[in-house]
Amino acid sequence: MATPYIFASAFDTGDIGLWDTLTDVSGATSYAHYTTLVSAVGRPTPYRGAYCFRVNAPANTAEHTLLEGDLNISAGVTAWTRFLLYVSTDFAATADDIFNIFELQASGTVEGAISLQITGATDLVEIGIGETAASTFNSPVSKGVWHQVELRALVDSGGGNDGVLELFLDGASIQTVSTLDQGAITDGVIGTKNTLASTDTGFLLFDEFAFDNTRLHISARFATSRMISGDAFLFMGPGRVDNIKILDGGSGDVLLELYDTDVYSASLEPRWRGRTVTANTDVDAADVPVEFNRGCLARFPGGTLPGATFAIGQATAWGSDGAVRSYAASRKPAPANL
Repeated sequence: MATPYIFASAFDTGDIGLWDTLTDVSGATSYAHYTTLVSAVGRPTPYRGAYCFRVNAPANTAEHTLLEGDLNISAGVTAWTRFLLYVSTDFAATADDIFNIFELQASGTVEGAISLQITGATDLVEIGIGETAASTFNSPVSKGVWHQVELRALVDSGGGNDGVLELFLDGASIQTVSTLDQGAITDGVIGTKNTLASTDTGFLLFDEFAFDNTRLHISARFATSRMISGDAFLFMGPGRVDNIKILDGGSGDVLLELYDTDVYSASLEPRWRGRTVTANTDVDAADVPVEFNRGCLARFPGGTLPGATFAIGQATAWGSDGAVRSYAASRKPAPANL
């Protein structure tokens, strides 16, 4: 496993963040803040943190995706992708539709895909995999709850059409496709592709995306121990961080800053700052615990392969969807919306 992952995105920058490219010709995507989401149908909250990636049912055939070029898999090599998926309770279509929500690409050619199928007559949503799109669906995806989606991809070695894709839903293997003729993977794409105009109601949410060379089990949603490899909110509202360890990626240059906020900004004064100074030597913070009033944003302003682990002591908007919703309802914007 990389330190901590080859690529990861919690979407907590509230914008494109570490992703390379956004394609959205009809304005169907957004980086939804928790205070906005709790007013949507079903009153969802991000799986973790303050933001997640939202794609509205587009009612068109355009592409609404984020692309990342660090999702590379060579011939004959296995890699894992993980993300959290939420299908809104009102997600609906007026006709049957199959569309991709994640693709592994070889210079633009789809070599592995996770697809959703929605049945127009019942609005049943099912998930499946295929080389360019899924053709078999036998696993329903319940609406109004978060699901962990994982993809194991063994890329064709180049001589015998021996590529394999395996799909996991909420920890269980549900589908495998094999004998795939694939090229080496150069990119990953998440969002919606190839929808019909009849898919016109509701939205999808994506959170906690990660890609690595080993399986990426995610810890409990509201676990008090947390590891991050990119900017992320540890919690919203008043709370406390009891322990901090900065993970060095091999260059002795990782800088970590913690901010007292629940809205992403790179211009705030940090509440806490620490760094590594020796290659491959992690740093346990001595000046803890650290108290926060509006929330805790962890940022890495610099460093090679940054990472950190935290012990969360307590937090108001933590422990359940209900706690996050309750705080969002009573929250008052800080001066200058910070």
